[in-house]
Amino acid sequence: MTQILFFDSDSILENLISAQPIHNTEIIFFKENLNIIPISDLEPYLSAEVISCFTHSDILENQKLDLFSHLKLIATRSTGFNHIDLNYCRKRKITVVNVPAYGACTVAEFAFGLLIALARKIIQAKNDMAHNRIDIHHYLGFDLSGKTIGIIGTGSIGRHMIQIARGFNMNILAFDPHHIPQLKEYYVNNLETLYNKSDIISLHIPSDKKNHHLIDKKAFQQMKKGVIIINTARGDLIDTQALYESLKDGTVSGAGLDVLENEDFLLHDDIAFETQAKDTDFLLDSAMNLKILQSKNVIATPHIAFNSIDAINRINITTIQNITSFLNGKAINKVS
Repeated sequence: MTQILFFDSDSILENLISAQPIHNTEIIFFKENLNIIPISDLEPYLSAEVISCFTHSDILENQKLDLFSHLKLIATRSTGFNHIDLNYCRKRKITVVNVPAYGACTVAEFAFGLLIALARKIIQAKNDMAHNRIDIHHYLGFDLSGKTIGIIGTGSIGRHMIQIARGFNMNILAFDPHHIPQLKEYYVNNLETLYNKSDIISLHIPSDKKNHHLIDKKAFQQMKKGVIIINTARGDLIDTQALYESLKDGTVSGAGLDVLENEDFLLHDDIAFETQAKDTDFLLDSAMNLKILQSKNVIATPHIAFNSIDAINRINITTIQNITSFLNGKAINKVS
């Protein structure tokens, strides 16, 4: 009987698998991420052949992962897989599968929610009203109609952003190395053009070495004064220290951030500070994050753009299909 370990689990996942069991398997659920579970708690399950996790679990070459000597499959319940050491998995001949598409509309709708809230100062007005300190002059916003939105990345989420922006009668610019013929009217040839002309910039690209700190000090200097930044992709796409300076000097008039650099330390109190404390950039980014979170013109949320019941169901169903197919001898949605 194949043993499957689900980390970062919740009642939605557990109820689905209870209703749709994976036959001839023993399934163990852990609500915690793999990194914080003591080895002693894992010892009864070291013969597991399948591990499924979310992005909170870093699947890296380490002593803990080496203990799973029978491991054959890692099924991440996410599209991104930068939390998994693919080189390590290749060396050990461990297959890695992901959920390639689950929430294009989900994330895009959330990104526009952040944008609308910033444009009309909805959060500030709500908070002031709750504290009986209303001043209508503080809530002067602007229309989205007629504004130019620059969308970086025209994958499934970016394409859905374009559809929504059309509905708001916005001017649309798009940048992606891989052009989609149906969107040719929106593409610009370089990021500098997009930076120069956009009133709003929204990021929808993966986190990788090429895109690390794509939005840096130089990029901010090329942007319109008063630009709004929306990031529902990955925190390390933006240089945190450059963002803070740009918010402070007014280059950026507002930011809607569902992701931050080093966000795991902010979002999960089980992350050990000691392991990062000697990293100067980590300390500076953490300090800047706290400053950014305190800014009135920033709306920050805890990486929840994906988090609709519809998207979660799609993620879980695809993950079960990934595991079942692998156990039946055919890997689908394989990334390594």
